[in-house]
Amino acid sequence: MGEKMGQVIYKHLEEQASLYLFNIVLLVMGIIFGTLTIHSLGYAQQHDLFTYFQQFLEALSQDSPSDPKAMLIHHIIEDVKYVGIIWLLGLSIIGLPIILVMVFLKGVFVGFTVGFLVHQMGMRGFWLALFTVIPQNMIMVPVILLISVSSVTFSIKLAGHLFSRARAYQKLSLAKYVGLFTIAFLAVVIVAFFQTYLAPPLMKMIL
Repeated sequence: MGEKMGQVIYKHLEEQASLYLFNIVLLVMGIIFGTLTIHSLGYAQQHDLFTYFQQFLEALSQDSPSDPKAMLIHHIIEDVKYVGIIWLLGLSIIGLPIILVMVFLKGVFVGFTVGFLVHQMGMRGFWLALFTVIPQNMIMVPVILLISVSSVTFSIKLAGHLFSRARAYQKLSLAKYVGLFTIAFLAVVIVAFFQTYLAPPLMKMIL
């Protein structure tokens, strides 16, 4: 079973290698852009952002009352929305360029977050990013790459078969496409659990 799954994954990566490479380049460009954006912010903007972040850290250190279940649901909804939008865009031909923009924006978010923490907090910011931001994105980034590549592929196939009579082929592709979103959803739930139950204690240890 494991060997067969490995062969399926290898075949998928081999067939979509160029698309994965293109999306990875977009993501890296986004990370670089997000990091550079910090230096383009004025002092007042950086100060306001850091003040807001300090308030969050103070609330965290004081064990302010919060509902973990509500936080978990919030994280799941937010992450599913991002992945879900990319997935839904794959069902339309005109959504293809927006998918690529969203991959770039994910890179911007990651680059800005890590860069901001390091720029404002030095080594403490580095450790915060290393143990709280990077681990969740080690799951989310591959998920977004998988969904974006699959969405682009599905969109291209949809355009190619839009006026054909290959209905059975389209149904089979749609079934796989829905299954892919289910896998992505499970990965998002894992990330949400990390954000809710593991990230806050790690942040307290570092601070």
